[in-house]
Amino acid sequence: MRHLSTQQLVRLRSLLDTAESALRQRIQAQDLAGDDGEDTVGVRHFMSDQDLHELLDITNARARMQDNSYGVCVDCGIDIDVERLLAYPTAKRCLDCQRLREQRRAHLLS
Repeated sequence: MRHLSTQQLVRLRSLLDTAESALRQRIQAQDLAGDDGEDTVGVRHFMSDQDLHELLDITNARARMQDNSYGVCVDCGIDIDVERLLAYPTAKRCLDCQRLREQRRAHLLS
């Protein structure tokens, strides 16, 4: 967080709040949707797991803000670009480390 201004942190917290609110509304809408058959239930279950993962990412980003590690790459320790955080407020890796991680994952899956 050492490279983030107070104004940037306020904006990033607001983005996390907005993302969490939208996510909770989507989860609630899924819960209220009627049971339209097995396929729909399976899709809702997957979406629910994805939504829960996103909620965990938001919670973890807030925890990093509390311990002053927010905005610092968990892999290499350099500051994550503000532009990346504004686009993806839950980012825990710099762009280079994220690309490397995705390349390794793609290589393992091929």
